[in-house]
Amino acid sequence: MFAPPDRSPGSAIDSGTARRRHARLGPRRAAGPAPSGCTTCGSQDVRGCVSIGNDALPSPIAAALLLAPSLTAREASVFELLGLGYDNRSIARMLSISERTAKRHITAILAKLRLESRLQAGLTAMLVSLTTQTDLARQTRA
Repeated sequence: MFAPPDRSPGSAIDSGTARRRHARLGPRRAAGPAPSGCTTCGSQDVRGCVSIGNDALPSPIAAALLLAPSLTAREASVFELLGLGYDNRSIARMLSISERTAKRHITAILAKLRLESRLQAGLTAMLVSLTTQTDLARQTRA
């Protein structure tokens, strides 16, 4: 039977791990005052983050969440597939459109939501999907 290694203070494994950690991260810092800024994204400018529940969102994604309802039905379909991680070719196949049309829809989505990358669009789409699911769950319970 497999026995876990001894990690008690002073053991060889513990001291080796501590040495590797020290070499990689530097010495442990003494606990002091909490760092200022956003605890989620690390930004020093807290004004750039919006809070949803206990989590803070960067301002571009928070703004895009508010603009998401302005998408057309076809753009919303592409937006949803972006949130699921589909690439342009897969989006085109799923929606029976050309790859070039899928790319144009994505460009339009980025412009309408004022986002810089498809990663931001995908993350925003995931948040829209999660908030929609949460809202539906609350309505069914009520």
